[in-house]
Amino acid sequence: MKRTAPSLAAILNRLEKHYGQQVAVGPRAPYERILFVNCGYPATDASCTKGYEALKHEVGTKPEEILAAPKEKLAKLMRLGGLVPELRAERLKTIARMVNELFGGDFERALDKIMQDEKMPADKRIRRVRSALKEFPVIGGPGADRILLFARLAAVAAVPSAVVAVPQRMRFGAEDKNYSAGYRAAQEEMSAELPETFDARERAYLLLKRHGAEICKRTKPKCEICPVSGMCAYFREKRPGKE
Repeated sequence: MKRTAPSLAAILNRLEKHYGQQVAVGPRAPYERILFVNCGYPATDASCTKGYEALKHEVGTKPEEILAAPKEKLAKLMRLGGLVPELRAERLKTIARMVNELFGGDFERALDKIMQDEKMPADKRIRRVRSALKEFPVIGGPGADRILLFARLAAVAAVPSAVVAVPQRMRFGAEDKNYSAGYRAAQEEMSAELPETFDARERAYLLLKRHGAEICKRTKPKCEICPVSGMCAYFREKRPGKE
């Protein structure tokens, strides 16, 4: 008999029981978030927080403050966030320059104007904002979706970029080897099963991110201590001793 895939709601409830309620790290506003993810490398919550907090307190985050700061000072601050500090310092200036030149110095207002333009269908507005976000350094599709969701511009089904395989693995036992296809598949599953609300989709994002970082790792998942192993298709298929 063919097994049915466990519901995403049941998986998320079990994960929340194990990890507790999750809280997003870093700023929610689009411009601030773009700065944040450029302030650390590798871009972990910890490294980005260190670099971003140093930038905020020593220079400021307004475009004019970043543009006025010496590159040497920015690079020194970016060292707190990890590798290639000179490159990340230059990216900060690029971000500030883009906001001033392309969006009149107020990125959030420009995005809000697009999202409130009732002359365009809602899906076109989302695509327009997503494209604008992807113009900035290190912001790809997953990063743009994360900003759309957590800035509460659109309740898209964002999937954490580093753990795209997790929802596929748990529900279907295997993951798509092509990253882009895997991301789309995971996003479609989440869109189909999750309520189209900010709270529900933020909760899913944060729980999946935590689980992928701690237990359901991409190369060596710790199935022996996984709180959802009894519901996981991957565990059923890959567990030792299975014929």
